Amino acid sequence: METAIYVRVSTEEQAQEGFSIRAQEQKLKDYVRIKDWSIYKIYADEGISGKDITGRPAVKDMIADVKAGLVKNVLVFKIDRLTRSTADLIYLVDLFNANDCEFNSLMESIDTQTASGRMFIKIIGIFAEFERENIIERTRVGVERKVKEGYSLCTSSASFGYDRVKGQKMQTVNPAEAEVVRDVFEMFVNNGLTLTDIARRLNLRGILTKKDKTWSSVKVRRVLTNCNYVGDVRHHMSDSKHKQEYDGLHEAIIPQGLFDAAKDILEQNKKVGITKPPNDNKYFAGFLVCAKCGYKMKTYESRKQLKTKIQITVGYVCCNHTLGTCTVGSMSHKKVEAAFEEYISQISDFNDADNPSLAEEKKIKHDNSEAILSLEAKLKGLETREHETLERYVRNEIDFDDYREMKKLVASDKLVLSAELERLSAAPKPTAVKPQEIARNFRENWDKLSNHERRAFLKQFVERIVIESVKPKGEFFGQVKIREVRWRM
Repeated sequence: METAIYVRVSTEEQAQEGFSIRAQEQKLKDYVRIKDWSIYKIYADEGISGKDITGRPAVKDMIADVKAGLVKNVLVFKIDRLTRSTADLIYLVDLFNANDCEFNSLMESIDTQTASGRMFIKIIGIFAEFERENIIERTRVGVERKVKEGYSLCTSSASFGYDRVKGQKMQTVNPAEAEVVRDVFEMFVNNGLTLTDIARRLNLRGILTKKDKTWSSVKVRRVLTNCNYVGDVRHHMSDSKHKQEYDGLHEAIIPQGLFDAAKDILEQNKKVGITKPPNDNKYFAGFLVCAKCGYKMKTYESRKQLKTKIQITVGYVCCNHTLGTCTVGSMSHKKVEAAFEEYISQISDFNDADNPSLAEEKKIKHDNSEAILSLEAKLKGLETREHETLERYVRNEIDFDDYREMKKLVASDKLVLSAELERLSAAPKPTAVKPQEIARNFRENWDKLSNHERRAFLKQFVERIVIESVKPKGEFFGQVKIREVRWRM
């Protein structure tokens, strides 16, 4: 493991025994040898205070190397050699974790491979969480004050219909977008169009959202419920405890009456119910994905009155087709099923020679729980011995050669116990299911399955089906083709 050794002394500590740069380096080098790590580089700051990490060239170099992935472990003699600031320590530990870099301190016996070391990291995490919560609280208070003064937050971008130049506190009306906002309210309140119909019309007109995206019913709803358009400002709308609205300083786009009318219609249209599972005659629901735009297909039903009965046709259509952003049309369930059967038939037959019976592959796992617990207890005892030996070396009760010999004996015993533990704990790996196996199962059983059983079959073996509709030249009806099936292996 590539290890960075960091050492530091301040001016007043230069003469103190055991704190010199050389003494720190030697102890840390010995520790690296014991741990069988490799030294990437030694970073030293001499005559510099540890109150913070600013103005310390060696720390800056080390941080750069950690971010670059060159260092996978940081080793210090004592934590205060790295920093005396709790905030800086939290920052550095977070930085190490984010870059998959471990942190170890010799004198405090902090080793992220030990329980005590991991406990220390958790304690640092608690302080970090406390600091983050303080920041969130201060930010919330600042947000509330700004909104009370009448300014819109516009954290990422202004609402559709407005612009806000960077550095400018108040948003201003965007004339072209404001006209679209008025059209949306007009279509919804006075023309009675649904949210999906409005989104479709905007997409067909080539109008994009503020982030150059196509419109959806959700985005139209956000426009209809945005109090910015009547001159108000708001904050924490997703937090029922803290959300508030205040009079804003910006210009309104629509009158209050029109906004209230839209709000009343949305309230009346609310439907609270349980989402029903798809009918058995739509057993491909949830598995189909449009090959053109990548969105999921949704189900539909069409009813036609015949002389003696009502003919019901079920099928699937791309969600983006209803919004006018995808040209792939609807597909009947029968065509989808035929395409799926054709796709399965093209997968080569499964070779029985490559499929040993499960009985032959199955291994009996003996009950070794007591032996495993015993081995784990012995390993824990060896780790305790290893830790105690290290502490004796740090306190200079034994020299390095004695410590290395004792370390070698413990490591040898740990190796033997670990190998035996691994053998007893080993479990046979499950055999992966091959597409050929699924294809054979499908061909043998599909005709015998009910619609409910077919859906259960798909849920067991299929993750997604990428499907497309191809219309040959000169033909009125399109042909359904399956481009890819992603199996659950």
